[in-house]
Parts: sequence; structure tokens; C-alpha cells
Amino acid sequence: MTTTEIAATTSTFLTPVPVTAVVQVAGARVRVTAGDRTDAEVLVRPVAPASRADVRVAEKTRVTFVDGRLTVRTTVSGARNGSVSITIGLPAGSHLVAYTAHSTVRTDGALGDVELHTAQGRFALDRVDELRTNIANGEVTVGRVAGSASIDGSAVVVRIGEVTGAGRVSNSGGQTWIGHACADGGVTARTADGAIRIGRLTRDRTDLSNCSGTIEIIIGEDATLSLDADSTRGTVRSSVAAQDDDTVALRARTRHGDVVHPAAL
Repeated sequence: MTTTEIAATTSTFLTPVPVTAVVQVAGARVRVTAGDRTDAEVLVRPVAPASRADVRVAEKTRVTFVDGRLTVRTTVSGARNGSVSITIGLPAGSHLVAYTAHSTVRTDGALGDVELHTAQGRFALDRVDELRTNIANGEVTVGRVAGSASIDGSAVVVRIGEVTGAGRVSNSGGQTWIGHACADGGVTARTADGAIRIGRLTRDRTDLSNCSGTIEIIIGEDATLSLDADSTRGTVRSSVAAQDDDTVALRARTRHGDVVHPAAL
């Protein structure tokens, strides 16, 4: 039997309802697909089948399914650029909890609640109901958050296409970009060093602050604004006049940077 033949394994578990997937990996490349299916499936294989180190990480990866909880765990750490490839198929609406180190996680399809923890890693998510993260160093990209999003970390780059619930970002460094915030509960973003940009803001209270970096906000066409902005060593530029019957209350603070509020496109 060749090294490649013994390195790849597939585990399949029948489940008529969404599950909770718990991923605990180091040195892994994880791909999760949520769709119309009645099972949960996990494919584990080495990134480089000719590498004994990668094969060992794949062989030592454990997969279990108990009471609706799917657990995928590496018991041997892989290389920083990834030693094991893990492909997971889940029913739509399943929840995901990930604890990673120097790993990447990518998802496609609609997931339920997602919770992410990493010392260093990158996450690219498609659609989720709720999002909570704690990232020491890395990047998180999300297409759409149907509910609330809470992102904590140190050096984190954040990109969210749309968030419809309360949004909160808190980190010590890294750019924050939100395409559309139509949040019930408002948006709060605080960072020591990094630009903050909201491409379209349509409702509720927004509080944005940093020590260094530009803050840019575009208000939706149908929204009205109450603006409270200040920059210690930069400028405040607004193309829209504040109004009394506001639907958006915006507070923006920066020390070394500009606050820019252009007109809606």
C-alpha cells in the first residue's frame, strides 16, 4: 500500500438535523461546506502526500461524532503553512466552533452560530447567523452576518460584507472594513492603530475610534445623520449636513488621522 493510499481517510455520519462542529487544529487547512444534506462528512489528507511529516499529522487527526457534536482534532501539530487538509461537509444551519494555531479556515454556505479562537490564523466565512471571535493575530473575512458580530483580538484585519445585528470590533491594531451596517443595536469599532471604514450605514448608533488611521463612513441615501466627530491632529470632513430627525447617530474619534464622511454614492 502506498503512502498516499494510507494517508487519506473519510468519515461519514448520518444526521437529519444541523450539528455542532468543533475543530481543534494546528497547522491545518480547513474547508467547511454547509448545504442541503443529511449527513456530516470529514475528509482528512496530507497537504503533501510525499512528506512523512504531513502524513503523520493526517494519520494522527481524530474525528468523532457523539450526540450531534462533530469533533475534528489534530493530535500532532503541523507546519505553519499547513500539513493537513481537512474538508468538512455539514447540513445547512450547523454551528461551528474553531480553535486553531497557524491554520486557515474557509467556509461556504449558510452556517448558524460561529465561534473562532486562534493564536495566529486566517478565516474566510461565507454566511453566518452569529459571529464571535478572539484572534491574537490574523484576519477574518465574512460575507454576511445575519445577526450580531463580536470580534476581539490584538493584530486583526476585519472585513465584513454586511451585518444586520449589533456589530462590535475591538483590537489593538489592524484595519476594519464593513461594507453595509444595517444593525439593530448599533456598531462599535475601537482600535489603537488602523483605519476604519463603513461603506454604508443605515440605522442606529455608531461609535468609532482609533489612535491612528482614517475613519470613513458613508450614510445610506434614506438615512439622516447626527454627527459628533473629532480629530486631534487631523481634519473632519463631512459632505452631509446633520439633521434633527436622525436615523443614524455617529460618534467618531481619532488622534492621528482624518474623519471623512462623504455623500452617499
